[in-house]
Amino acid sequence: MQGRYTMTFPDYTIGVEAYEKIREVCPRYGKTVVVIGGRKGIEAAQEKMTKAVEGVGLEFTGFLLAGKESSYENVEKICNDQAFIDADMIFAVGGGKAIDTAKQAAHMHHKPFFTFPTVAGSCAAADSIATIYNEDGTFREYAYSDEPPVHVFLCTRMLAQAPVEFLLRGISDTMAKYYEAQIASRGKVLGHRDGMGIALSRMCLDPLYAYGKQAVADNKEHKATAAFEEVVLSVVMTSGMVSNFAAPEYNGHIAHTLFTELTNITAGENGCERHSGLAAYGILLLLLCDGQQAEFERFYAFCKEIGLPTSRQDICASEEDIRRVFKATEAKQDVGIMPYKVTQEMLHEAADKLEQMKN
Repeated sequence: MQGRYTMTFPDYTIGVEAYEKIREVCPRYGKTVVVIGGRKGIEAAQEKMTKAVEGVGLEFTGFLLAGKESSYENVEKICNDQAFIDADMIFAVGGGKAIDTAKQAAHMHHKPFFTFPTVAGSCAAADSIATIYNEDGTFREYAYSDEPPVHVFLCTRMLAQAPVEFLLRGISDTMAKYYEAQIASRGKVLGHRDGMGIALSRMCLDPLYAYGKQAVADNKEHKATAAFEEVVLSVVMTSGMVSNFAAPEYNGHIAHTLFTELTNITAGENGCERHSGLAAYGILLLLLCDGQQAEFERFYAFCKEIGLPTSRQDICASEEDIRRVFKATEAKQDVGIMPYKVTQEMLHEAADKLEQMKN
């Protein structure tokens, strides 16, 4: 029997005026607040935050830029800033990297933190894991913790203003959580914590098939609709809860490993910009490797419908890039949890089948 563990869950508020809930939630955690985020995120949220804390006894010690990467170097800079030292609590604002920088600083100094995502590109605003990068933007490691945010504020009006590329990334990353979890847990006897995460992962899939197309269309028109809200909840809250429950290896193997390795290579020639939904390419390969032809065809059609990548050209990867990525993917420990060995040959065969779909 394992030793004792504690599960803590983030509360959340969602809606066009979600920030109004700040005055009810945050004052019980202290009197001083430092806001940490990206430049665009802070610019988008500062006025709403300032208005929300009027008359409730909260004082801002400062607004700190998180830096480009969620690196240990940037976390250290934040932690040494007097505005951070003087703060009772942290407001983490922006995209995933900005939030993870603030999150890691909060974990290191055991300060309560609240998240205010301005894009729906990942579950960073709801999970307790911080993804750490090197200063050059390459992936370094995951920093694990059992301390999620106290409360997540999802202002759908603000989230709908973000470029649709962020939502596409969030959709592909979230759907990968389901497909990876179902395959990795196959045939295993799961304890309560992992079992809850695997069961919950179904909600990383069904709402996105149901509402994804409409949500993407609404995001392009910057409309905070019911469909958009459903997708935001899946991307941020459901996916984050799966990460908090299930062991990392259940929702971080082939699709996410391919995503990580693809982000570590440079973009292709001729000015090609790498697609934000890289995990979708990994899902397609995963389903082919696993022999799920019907599910592959379903997901492939969904990708084409909403604009997720389905070929090597879409992800700006050369043949040499793919060889390097597949070699690294085979070597990654996360792949070891699969019910069978995943080889470079299997990945290349799947990739060849995928390329033939273009013809």
